Amino acid sequence: MLSKEQNDIWQDLKEIWNNQPESEKINIQASNLILELKSKVSQFEKDSIRKDIKFIRSSTSLFEKDSIKKDLQTISNYIRKIIDKFRNNK
Repeated sequence: MLSKEQNDIWQDLKEIWNNQPESEKINIQASNLILELKSKVSQFEKDSIRKDIKFIRSSTSLFEKDSIKKDLQTISNYIRKIIDKFRNNK
């Protein structure tokens, strides 16, 4: 689950992305690729992926979860700095 700060960062990134001239064209192309991929994935593959994700979540230790949270926080801080640079250069 994302923290409020991480949600704010994602919202800022979406805002910056959506204000770019090519974003609509790229979003349409990405959506089409996702739809094509989904149409080619069998139910067996979907179930297998869900099972793998469930296994990974259940077998992750508290240390690993804390480490991931710390890494996400570090990444979020860097993204925040980049977003601030974008805003200051306008």
